[in-house]
Amino acid sequence: MSILPKYELIKEGSQQGIRIQGWTIISTKCPILNSKEIDRVQRTVPVPLPEMFFGNNSLHFSKDHNFVFEFNPTDALKCVDSTKEGGEGVKLAYSEEWKNMNLKNSGHVVDVVKPYDWTYTTTYSGTLLQPVDGQIFEPTSERIDVEKLRAPEPILFYDENVLYEDELADNGTAILFVKVRVMPSGFFALHRFFLRVDGVLFRMNDTRVYHEFGSDKITKEFTSREQPYAKIRSLIPPHRREDVSQLTDIEWVSSKLPPADEIIIEKARVIPL
Repeated sequence: MSILPKYELIKEGSQQGIRIQGWTIISTKCPILNSKEIDRVQRTVPVPLPEMFFGNNSLHFSKDHNFVFEFNPTDALKCVDSTKEGGEGVKLAYSEEWKNMNLKNSGHVVDVVKPYDWTYTTTYSGTLLQPVDGQIFEPTSERIDVEKLRAPEPILFYDENVLYEDELADNGTAILFVKVRVMPSGFFALHRFFLRVDGVLFRMNDTRVYHEFGSDKITKEFTSREQPYAKIRSLIPPHRREDVSQLTDIEWVSSKLPPADEIIIEKARVIPL
């Protein structure tokens, strides 16, 4: 039996996390913003805030206070398309599905189109704070070792944290969340944007982050996948065809979406040059 590394679990108010191998990993969970906080954040982002915006939530990684990286909802909103073209993107890309949905809903969904990307789709893949020499994410061909992640290991710390959510005027859902698990060998995080526009499409933008303890690098992969709503619905087993509850199961939808056309892979040094 392998010996577990020394580690310390953290639980302080709205924060919980772990200290291990020189890393401090903190997940902060707070209520949705109050009106004063909303006004402050709204001045810094280009689009109106989602219905449920957990602006003080974050997942924060620091290595001996030198390498500092985090996922936070405010920076994620800064990556949402704030143009009129962004607001019409889904309608134009899925024009036939959009027309059919309007017919079924007596034109109600027309009201959801705004002069910005009202689906809150973000291409955000994290924020690198206070980078020093050599500590920037740069393109690489080295993928995350998925087989190593599948190896059975104790989970020393796990958390899931919602950053924002919106029901798109009752026409679906958009949610951004991040999950992290820490094992004796390293840590893995999944930052996921999930979109369902009823009758139109599913979309999933994922950022995966992996670090093996003892290594001098951290690897990040970004993928974007989507598929028409009808195509995913057709994959519900015949004996459950009328049960659409699976369409709200993010893991099930993820398993049915096609592979990404492109994987953007980057790595950064966690130790200064």
